[in-house]
Amino acid sequence: MTRLQWSVFLANLLAFLLLAVTNPIFDGLNLKTRAWINRTRRPALRPLMVLTHHLVDVPVMSTQLLAVGLIIGFFLKDWYRATVLVGLVFLQTLIVGVSKHLSSIDRPPQVAAHVFMTSGSYPSGHSAISLSYALLLPTVLRPYLPDPLVLLMCSVLGGIAVLTAYGRLYLDVHWLTDVLGGWFLAAATYLLGIMLL
Repeated sequence: MTRLQWSVFLANLLAFLLLAVTNPIFDGLNLKTRAWINRTRRPALRPLMVLTHHLVDVPVMSTQLLAVGLIIGFFLKDWYRATVLVGLVFLQTLIVGVSKHLSSIDRPPQVAAHVFMTSGSYPSGHSAISLSYALLLPTVLRPYLPDPLVLLMCSVLGGIAVLTAYGRLYLDVHWLTDVLGGWFLAAATYLLGIMLL
């Protein structure tokens, strides 16, 4: 890993940690974002937003991740890359769980939520895992796939990550700072993956 990559990794990790500590400072931004979401929320998008919640939920994502890891290991004979992918995402999930417990940031009023969430709000685990997956999976598979397919994978998974992040706000289960914190953690996870690969 280059000095620049280390610097960006540490900057993302620091931003993730600082956002957890300084979250109350951003209450105004969170409330304005929530008001905008409430004004512009289109009911026709609700099924899509609920779908992104279910597709990126921990049990579903864990199953997908283990399946992809096994495919990479058994069929591509690259257990190292499989282990890096699975290990980093599980490490990130652990960090999200601990952070939710330690930060104890309350979720927004869940007016439009499809399920009532009771865990801490910061960071958004769905936003973190969807972006990590969108960045890491194409990187892990790049040696084995043609560039157009890697680009297509990046586009589809990146689109899902953006929809998932918006869905967290749309469904009233996260604040904007929760989504940003998840993305900072995802970026740090990805850079650690680059270092290990």
